[in-house]
Amino acid sequence: MGVKDWFALAIRVVGIALLLIPGLGTLLDSLMLKLGYFNLPDTQPSYFLVYGAAQIVAGLYLIRGASFLIEFAYPWDDTEKVDSATEVEPREAGK
Repeated sequence: MGVKDWFALAIRVVGIALLLIPGLGTLLDSLMLKLGYFNLPDTQPSYFLVYGAAQIVAGLYLIRGASFLIEFAYPWDDTEKVDSATEVEPREAGK
């Protein structure tokens, strides 16, 4: 896997862990607030609904690969692979 592939994987993990899962929790909070399981003064369930929907949309975009972010970060073709074959050999002390 190249560096670009690792970056794309990291973007997908962030999409799942930081946006999609909390977004689903926020939508659940909206439903619970609407059904009266808890009460927050001066807060409408639609706030949680819109915020949760925005998190889910952003998370799904990142899960799908976020091609704009990846191309912005790595505009060149990543032909060099990251593995043990491309490691730099240490120099000997006398040379």
